[in-house]
Amino acid sequence: MMKDLPLTALRVFVVVNQYGSFTKAAHALGITQSAVSRHIAHLEQVFKAPLFLRQGPRIHPSIIGQQLNDNIKDAMMTIELTAQQLAQKHHHHNRLQVRTSTPSLAMTVIVPMLGSYTQQTGVQVDLITSLSAPSMQDSYDVLISRDLHLEGCEHWELLQEELICVGQQELINQVQHLPPAQWPLVTSRSRPDVLTHWSLTYGVSPNQLQVCATYDHLFFAISAAIAGLGLLVVPKVLVLEALENNSLRIAPVDIHPTGACYSAYINHQTQHLDTARHFCRWLKASLKERSTTNTNT
Repeated sequence: MMKDLPLTALRVFVVVNQYGSFTKAAHALGITQSAVSRHIAHLEQVFKAPLFLRQGPRIHPSIIGQQLNDNIKDAMMTIELTAQQLAQKHHHHNRLQVRTSTPSLAMTVIVPMLGSYTQQTGVQVDLITSLSAPSMQDSYDVLISRDLHLEGCEHWELLQEELICVGQQELINQVQHLPPAQWPLVTSRSRPDVLTHWSLTYGVSPNQLQVCATYDHLFFAISAAIAGLGLLVVPKVLVLEALENNSLRIAPVDIHPTGACYSAYINHQTQHLDTARHFCRWLKASLKERSTTNTNT
């Protein structure tokens, strides 16, 4: 039996289980759907039993299929990762594609730090922003996101999100004797949840807040706050540099954790696993260092 059991067919079988679809597995593997069907048919001949059952547009493994998948999926992943790592030992990859669904984080935090990373490692980073979840056809090595969650990928927890209220010191001095519901605020359409979360902690409806200007993105609202156009409730990580150079100061109210987390996901199809892991490790350490060294609280 073993001579009739090719590793390629087993790999196809595992990917079909992962995606629950012959079509999606074919896209992920870069082969045709008919080729996927042939590999699965060959395995079913070997095991003399169906490996998948159809349920509407989706498929799910049969009892034998589930047993086979449970026993070989980890071994197949180990083989792939080992092959990638051995190949990378003989080839230093100096370019990384990083995708993010957080343009404000990219503009205010990640991009300013990339020069240091490239200087240390010699690796150039191509940064792509997109609010949508990546498809199987998309080419990228690392995804950085707050609100997207990818299954089956190596996951790095980068930073827990905390909300603070910031503004020019002169404006803070003018309004700090007033209740927060009467503060002049600027906000962004891209993160309406920020102001809602912050206001409800004070028992105030968002409709009662004094919003004097709204911008498409948080990085525009940050610039408005620096210009003194209003106070801004914002994730702390986005204004660390402005706090360090005293362009913004923190208003005398509590810091509020949102429970959200900025995360990095390594594409399981990346050919540059070691470089991607090194980047995630560096980014997590850099964000932690910046957050802990900022003392303007």
